[in-house]
Amino acid sequence: MRLAAKLILIFLVGVFAVVSLFAWQTIQRQHAWEQQRREAHAHELVETLQPALQSAYRNGGRVTIQQAVEISTEQLNGPRIRWIDGREVASPPPKAIARSMSRVSVTDEHGTRTAYSYVPLNVDGENLGTVEVSQSMSEQDSFVRDSVYASILSLIGVAGLSAVVIYYGGIELVGKPLGKLIEQVNLIGEGKLDQSPVLSGKDELGRLAVAISQMSHRLSDQRDTIRHTDRLGTIGTLAAGVAHELGTPLNVVSGRAGLIASGKLSEQEIASSARTIKSESERMTAIIRQLLDFARQTPSPHDSIDLTEILTRTCDLMRPLARKSDVEIALHATDRPTTIAGDAAQVQQVLTNLISNAIGAMPDGGTVTVSIDVDEPTEMVWIEVRDTGVGIPSEQLNHVFEPFYTTKDVGEGTGLGLSIAYGIVREHAGEIKVDSEPGCGTTFRIRFPMLR
Repeated sequence: MRLAAKLILIFLVGVFAVVSLFAWQTIQRQHAWEQQRREAHAHELVETLQPALQSAYRNGGRVTIQQAVEISTEQLNGPRIRWIDGREVASPPPKAIARSMSRVSVTDEHGTRTAYSYVPLNVDGENLGTVEVSQSMSEQDSFVRDSVYASILSLIGVAGLSAVVIYYGGIELVGKPLGKLIEQVNLIGEGKLDQSPVLSGKDELGRLAVAISQMSHRLSDQRDTIRHTDRLGTIGTLAAGVAHELGTPLNVVSGRAGLIASGKLSEQEIASSARTIKSESERMTAIIRQLLDFARQTPSPHDSIDLTEILTRTCDLMRPLARKSDVEIALHATDRPTTIAGDAAQVQQVLTNLISNAIGAMPDGGTVTVSIDVDEPTEMVWIEVRDTGVGIPSEQLNHVFEPFYTTKDVGEGTGLGLSIAYGIVREHAGEIKVDSEPGCGTTFRIRFPMLR
């Protein structure tokens, strides 16, 4: 709407300027033509009367000239003629004493304009005075008024037609398509990628829609790649703790297998060792499966998932890493259903990132408290990850979700973890907030809408 209004305004100003200039030029040309016509008419009229006026002067002097002029004026149907004797009139008109033809226009108290032309009268080389030819300018003024009215009507007509055309073009051809493109760009900004073109035309806006759609697909691919890279980085961190966790069951399996191979065990001892080997193998298999599931690159469509189950599995996966840092993970779960619509792997990535950051914020050990609860009035599931670490300074708190922003030393973090977590939470129609106080720890709160 604003663009269409601007186009209409600019066009109307241009039309007004063009029409006004054309009308002004027309009036000026008409005025100049009328002026030349009056001068030529006055000059021809005086030339026509000059023989009679010269004869009257030779026969009767100046008085006879005045009588001849009066008689000629009565016989003419049109301009009025008056002879001005410059020597006898005390206050002749300024133009009357001119030696050459001159003109002037006068407006009376009724607003009527009259044009006066003054033609010098010479007889035998002597300047006897001036012949004044007066003509009404009502016709010219009427023409000027008609020209102004016609210009105004033309301006109104052209402006109205232009406004309709531009309004239709601005709204239907520009405004609405741009509105669709803006809405699609806002959706992409909210993380809803893989957008199809919203316009199918072959004009510039149609090509722009295709370009925006292609951009959204490329952003989607890059987002998945970045997320997978972040997961692999987290897996590398987890591997250090998991390696120690796998060492104990591997030692048990190796020892039990050695005893069986020695042939010194009874049948009952062999069966017991075999059961121990099987139990430790299943334990190692579960740990490895969790790592493989977490490293899965392609996200699955949103489905019904249990947040309590995912949170429990994530805490179990992170405990080996926590123990290496002398950190305890305390989980407080609820008995109420915590089902949401989402991707289990992505949600686990968010929780892993938050717990990993909490562990890293406590270099001297401490406790990470992870809790999940349900707010039934709002039908929201709340997850809270709280640590007792060093905290985040207030001037940095507003930047923690920005891409590539990190407070870690060079080589210890990319600054993408919380940014990715923020995007995943938003994709799940949730919110993530952070509160922190230096020296007192940090608390991340996430809420997801429950699946109805």
